[in-house]
Amino acid sequence: MNKEYRLNSYLSYAHALSDSAHIIFGLTLYFVSDNLDINILTMGFIYNLSSILRGISGVFAGILSDKSNFLYWIILFAALSTLGCLILSISNNTNIFTIGIIILAIGSGIYHPVGLSAITKFTVNPGKSFGYHGLGGAIGISLAPWFFINISSTYSWQIAYLLYGFLTLPIMFIYFDKEVRNLTYTKPATKNSKEYNLNINIKKSYPIYLFASLKDFSISGLLLMLAAFINTSIMNQWQNIIDINFHTSIISSLIIIMGGFGSFIGGNLDSNNNRKYILIISCLISGLLFILIFNHLNYLIIIFSLISFLMSFSDPSLGNWLGSTIPKRMQGTSFALMYGSGQIVGSFSGSLAGIIVDNYSTITYFKILSIPLILASLLIIIMYPKSKKIIKHF
Repeated sequence: MNKEYRLNSYLSYAHALSDSAHIIFGLTLYFVSDNLDINILTMGFIYNLSSILRGISGVFAGILSDKSNFLYWIILFAALSTLGCLILSISNNTNIFTIGIIILAIGSGIYHPVGLSAITKFTVNPGKSFGYHGLGGAIGISLAPWFFINISSTYSWQIAYLLYGFLTLPIMFIYFDKEVRNLTYTKPATKNSKEYNLNINIKKSYPIYLFASLKDFSISGLLLMLAAFINTSIMNQWQNIIDINFHTSIISSLIIIMGGFGSFIGGNLDSNNNRKYILIISCLISGLLFILIFNHLNYLIIIFSLISFLMSFSDPSLGNWLGSTIPKRMQGTSFALMYGSGQIVGSFSGSLAGIIVDNYSTITYFKILSIPLILASLLIIIMYPKSKKIIKHF
């Protein structure tokens, strides 16, 4: 087994758990809310705060990973995620729950910029590696609904968090793989080399970060309310169903796994020639599908599956776009900025959910999620050619 394959395997497993951590809040929302008597508005603000801190931790981890061995940050991701889950497993009030969620968010926030930059630095074919990486993440988050919803309903949501915490521990074994630990990338020979440039030109590269932030807002919003919405819809529309939580977990998993297929296929189709069109089509069609949503569960399962596929379809293209724009020595920092801005902007989908769902309906909330996606596609139409020129000047 070559070291690049092993690196992809380690990172895919870590990505599966990191992505799961991003949607745990939404999957356990109605269990926690009922058990601890927390209203939807307060839950929305807790999600908002934890996601902001997740984004900030990602920024710091990505920047510092450019100056140190990336494995240390992967291990810290596992350690903090485990600690957060242990605190959540004993939480019996809003304060302890909030502390646990914040620590878990800070831990899970570390992974993405570090893992993504490792792919662009240490793999021969980043597009394909991003595809496998995205598939690993999607497998993780597709199993997460089944895992968290069924364990929460059968035992308790605290037990679900405890078991998840144990699953993050094996990530630390990556440190004992000597070949992966000693991976290096080709550094520029002289300081005059273009690749030696240590500056990120924010003015020229901000379209990438803006696109990622708009897209992350809609993704975060969908995953936050998906399980709770499906659970309520089954209760109201499928009246002969006895085990509502089980069916909620299966439907949520099927919808989310479509994102894995989207990422895998998108990674294999990505190239400099068609990257712009992948980015436009994935967001534009997803945005239009959100507009077409109405309250019929059978129809929504199909629509949500298509949205999940399309929104993940452009993930490898986005990663490759950034990776081909920024010098390798700064890719931890660049992915940190992209991830951090996406998480911070996306966090406000939680506050928006609390306000819109409380005063209007979840359907209205989903329709609003179309706006950032349509804006993201327009941004690519207008600004991508200008950003492409950046690649030639580094």
